[in-house]
Amino acid sequence: MQDSYRRFIVLFIILSSALLLTIGVRRVAGGAGLFDFLKQNPPVTVSNAGEDPALMVTLPESPPVRLSEVPNLRGLSVEYAKIAQAVRPSVVNVDTSGTTRTRVKDRLGRIGYLPQSVKGQGSGVIVSEEGYIITNHHVIADKQEIIITLANEDKYLGKLIAFDPSTDIALLKIDSDQRFKALKFGDSDQVREGHVVLGFGNPFGIGRSVTNGIVSARRSSRSDRQPSLFQTNVAINPGNSGGPLVNILGEIVGINSSIFSSDKENPSFQGISFAIPSNIVKKTFLDLLNYQCSMRGYLGIYADDIESLQVRAHYGYSGKGGALVHEVAKGSPADEAGIKKEDIIVKYNDSPITGGADLMALIQKTSIGKEVEVVVWRSSERQILQAKIAQADVGISSEPSPDLSIEQAKSILNAIGIQPINLGPSSVNGVGVRSVLPNSLADGKILPGDIIYQINDTSIYHVNHFYQVVLKTASQMATQLYIIRNGKRYSLPIILEQVNRH
Repeated sequence: MQDSYRRFIVLFIILSSALLLTIGVRRVAGGAGLFDFLKQNPPVTVSNAGEDPALMVTLPESPPVRLSEVPNLRGLSVEYAKIAQAVRPSVVNVDTSGTTRTRVKDRLGRIGYLPQSVKGQGSGVIVSEEGYIITNHHVIADKQEIIITLANEDKYLGKLIAFDPSTDIALLKIDSDQRFKALKFGDSDQVREGHVVLGFGNPFGIGRSVTNGIVSARRSSRSDRQPSLFQTNVAINPGNSGGPLVNILGEIVGINSSIFSSDKENPSFQGISFAIPSNIVKKTFLDLLNYQCSMRGYLGIYADDIESLQVRAHYGYSGKGGALVHEVAKGSPADEAGIKKEDIIVKYNDSPITGGADLMALIQKTSIGKEVEVVVWRSSERQILQAKIAQADVGISSEPSPDLSIEQAKSILNAIGIQPINLGPSSVNGVGVRSVLPNSLADGKILPGDIIYQINDTSIYHVNHFYQVVLKTASQMATQLYIIRNGKRYSLPIILEQVNRH
């Protein structure tokens, strides 16, 4: 019995010595020590080249900051992820393709047109379970095929229901009977400067992404043809257009539409982006769904706040608020009512006017055909005028002119060759030039980034207005374009020769 006990003690000592010797050797060689071994911690020293000590690297096991030290940031990170996870299924990619015609001359100087394939991409958001989608009009303009890709990569053919160029909104529908996850409209009137917002989309076509920022400003329109916009610092790039801007509840508070960029040739995000407020988007959506056009009031003026005391003194106006009229569209309801340039509008129906934005919002919300009372300050006295609100122009109709077919209209626009775009918040009226078609009448005369503020004797307010004036006059006479280039207003026009009908 004692011999057995002695043998057990000797065997235990031998095994313990062997274990300690093994751990000691591993420790010397950079492996786990005794306590690391007992804790079952992984080794902190690794080698990728055998046992060469010169190539040994030691990796840290702990982060430099503990979660308990940044509880608020931890919670914010988790909340951002929740918003992204909830919103992404309603965000779609919009891929477009089509054919346009390029005006060319052959060796004999004869004019012809060559077909050219064009492709584009943007984003959109599902706003109803039936598969209705909101995107920007410029994403799908002049495109014949629209492909919608969902977050799960399912692809569907998109059907264009209607569009409104003046608000840059288009309504699409997924060609399917199934139900889809839709995103709720929020109340953009409750959005304030400094509110946190997130933008979703497909920048440069590289894939779905989310960016965050704040609302930097609420930019008010000075024309009743254009909507007000949100300015944000959310990163928006080509491909993001049409994607949703959401609040911390994941509600749509805007549709991302454009950016400010000093590089007109290759525009990219420079910290300023614009979104169409959701209340405007929702109303436009319902109008397009029910009437195939946007039902928005139109008076036909361009007006702004009166901030200068010198201006007030010049007009002998000492009242509060008011909106100074800079332009009155010829033949508009304002023109017919007798409203004149340099009038100060102080009251609209029963509402005192605090400024230009206030006036434009009231006009656009007024029912079509309604008679309104407009009180103006003119020649140091108040005058009461009556105006009948008209429907804002919503785009080229199926018959652009009584004597023009759709093909003739397209031919005229391609011959002129100017691709216009609505301006963002601006102190001038007009349309921007997005691009100019090669070998067109405008090629070499009009440059991308130019602003066209007048055609012949007509002031221009938005893209649709540009199209209407060009289609009405270009085949009847030479087209005189008055432009602003690099901030300089040109008083002499750039003249394009008369377009021959085909």
